[in-house]
Formats: sequence, C-alpha cells, structure tokens
Amino acid sequence: MEILIPVLAGVTLIWLIGRGAPWNARLVTLAATLAVIVLIVMLERGGFWPDAFRR
Repeated sequence: MEILIPVLAGVTLIWLIGRGAPWNARLVTLAATLAVIVLIVMLERGGFWPDAFRR
C-alpha cells in the first residue's frame, strides 16, 4: 500500500493535468513519471536514499 497510493495519486494528477493533451503526450508523461517513481523506490530500498528524506 505504501507504493500503490503515491503511484495512483501521481497517475491521477497526470490525467487531470493532461486532459487536453494528445494521447502520445500523455503516454510519454505517464511513462516518465512512473520511471521516476520506480527509480526513487529502487534507490530507497537499495539503501542509497539520503537518511534526511526518510521518516
């Protein structure tokens, strides 16, 4: 759940912002956002995330 809620919120926000954008722009934005989320999760679980950003 700690991963699902932020991903769902990010995807919803992208959808709301990009409603007037063409489909290919939405897909690129969605792919880039999900890549950033996955990168952050991998860094955090790998122990490379700064301690100041952790709870």
